[in-house]
Amino acid sequence: MNFEIDLVYLWVDGEDPAWIKKLLDAKNETISDEAINKCRFQNNNELKYSIRSAKKFAPWIKNIYIITDNQIPDWFKEGTSGIKIINQKDILPADASPCFNSCAIETCLHKIPGLSEYFLYANDDMFFWNSISPDYFFTEEGKPIYRFSKRIFNKKYNHIYGHTIKHAYQMVVNKFGNFTGYFPHHGIDPYRKSYIEECIENFKKEFDQTVHHKFRSFDDVQRAIFSYYAISQNRAAAIIPNKFFSYFGYTKDSGFVECNKRNLLKINKIDSPLICINGNRKTTKEDIKLMVEILENKFHEKTEFEK
Repeated sequence: MNFEIDLVYLWVDGEDPAWIKKLLDAKNETISDEAINKCRFQNNNELKYSIRSAKKFAPWIKNIYIITDNQIPDWFKEGTSGIKIINQKDILPADASPCFNSCAIETCLHKIPGLSEYFLYANDDMFFWNSISPDYFFTEEGKPIYRFSKRIFNKKYNHIYGHTIKHAYQMVVNKFGNFTGYFPHHGIDPYRKSYIEECIENFKKEFDQTVHHKFRSFDDVQRAIFSYYAISQNRAAAIIPNKFFSYFGYTKDSGFVECNKRNLLKINKIDSPLICINGNRKTTKEDIKLMVEILENKFHEKTEFEK
């Protein structure tokens, strides 16, 4: 590739008293339990291991950016080149912060100062699981490559995630015409800043509303719209899986593992380049302890970004 590729994370420490106060001050009775469940904000140092995985398996990544709400991981070594903490208020509108809605923050990723035109975006529970090259994410011409999992069905999705994915897909279909609809894989995705800016201009009203939703809602525009838009304009490649492995919930290209003992004990069977270890309401302290042990064993080498 003759272009630089950066990596962007969202991260929050849900145990930080100052952050908890902001959450309580902003919360009201109309917010869905799905939007404020503790598992969405839990910090188990996954970010540290995800960055270790990037350094180990994707050393070609140029710069790393971590978007937070005025927080710094306790293991983070400040002043290190190649990595930067971005305060969410520096990219969100002045009246939109503090924000507890990843969908809202994701509408402003392209505003990160110094961010490359080409970048990857990850949650802190996503990892580079095996060696991977830039052409997994971008074609030689610079088109993002998007991977998908299950088909989007013509039905009502009662959870926010499913509803907002279908909504994003339908927005693009209504404006630019029909194309095969699938859910995005739950993994690290490639983007281009200029394509995001174009997409936002095409759906300005909906994005203006989403960026001011402090908590997840059914009216959000999910970031999947960036991939659907790029595909509709023939500016991205789409990979649809031939087979979906429902036991683990992963495709050949992207692993998705629920954080529980049964799945974690079989995690080494997954040979995907990428993996997501997803915690939920059923995840126990014992599950988290086992997950950390697995991550420490696989990614035991400290990076220059750690104290």
